[in-house]
Amino acid sequence: MTSAARSTGYRRQSDTGLSRMEIMEGAALCFEARGFSATSIDEVAARIGSTKGRIYHHYGSKGELFLDVYRTGMMMNFDAIRPFLESGLSAMDTLKAVLKAHVLCVIRTKPFQNVVGQGVDMLRQGTMPAREHAELLQLAQLRDAYAEHFRTVFEAARAEGEIDYRNIKIALNSVFMCINGPIVWFTPRENQTETEIEALADECVLYAVRLLGHTGQRKATPPEGASA
Repeated sequence: MTSAARSTGYRRQSDTGLSRMEIMEGAALCFEARGFSATSIDEVAARIGSTKGRIYHHYGSKGELFLDVYRTGMMMNFDAIRPFLESGLSAMDTLKAVLKAHVLCVIRTKPFQNVVGQGVDMLRQGTMPAREHAELLQLAQLRDAYAEHFRTVFEAARAEGEIDYRNIKIALNSVFMCINGPIVWFTPRENQTETEIEALADECVLYAVRLLGHTGQRKATPPEGASA
């Protein structure tokens, strides 16, 4: 588990030794607990045992800090699935691998992923201050690029007759609701083992591939040129 996924008590440190990641970890926990609007820079500073002046040394506003947490959460997702995208595995094994990698990333970096979810809602509702709204739009494009990797993997597995769906957008949205579920229901337990976390991820993957009609038996692939 990363420090961001635990209830941590940060050791007070000199402001000069404070890193952006340490600030983001503390901010992610605060945003997760109280949301963007209710969280203050003072609370983030208290969480990490620093001064708010040092946070402002790195970030010009709370919105800028929120967006950096959002961006970092998305890059954590990209880093998690990247090794499996060109791994040489079969299409179905690749699908299962990227699904599991995503779920494990959600579990291990849950506060960051919660912020990503908040950012999606803020864009939809138009609640981000105007000066940060344009960057929020760019981050939405980053999410779309991430989903495109899954679209490619879905289509490869479908072409091999392992899964089936009628509408790729509905398929993607349904699967992401499943594999993002731990953002809502997962709470780390003290002494929780890696084996237990792996088992949770495997269960999420099982449900996700069932949503795509996978039963372990290949479906008949229509002849080339046949109408759907």
